[in-house]
Amino acid sequence: MRRPKSKPGSRKKKPTAKAKENQSSVLKERLDAEFAKAVESAKSYVENPQRLQPLFEEAAKQAVSMPKEPFAETWPYFQAMLRLIRAYSQGNYRDVPESTLVVIIAAIIYVVSPLDVIPDALPALGYLDDATVLALAARRARQTLDDFMLWETTAL
Repeated sequence: MRRPKSKPGSRKKKPTAKAKENQSSVLKERLDAEFAKAVESAKSYVENPQRLQPLFEEAAKQAVSMPKEPFAETWPYFQAMLRLIRAYSQGNYRDVPESTLVVIIAAIIYVVSPLDVIPDALPALGYLDDATVLALAARRARQTLDDFMLWETTAL
């Protein structure tokens, strides 16, 4: 059986490098905008630490069902971020610079938000934006998170 000839110009063209760059730029802008919103929201949590407990509970609940593969080496730091905000909300640990705390809280807000740049329901891609945000937050807060984990092991 012969396939019908396609009309000239009806073939799908592969995206050019410039089109991919533009698409990547648009995604980065959206990610930056969404994270900026999360930072603004995070500031209100710093002013009222008791609000962190429900955020911790929601994030911990979601973390149970999240695939760990997209997060690679960031996963233990994500877990440390969750424990840190729980300890902070309970008043057990407060040795955190405010700017670092805002970044950690903003990353967690972004992860639990249903309005991601890339929806979590998309197979293989859904958690890439979350992983990117957590990796950036972990890099920025690494020393604070390391200090917190050391405190955890010695505070017992």
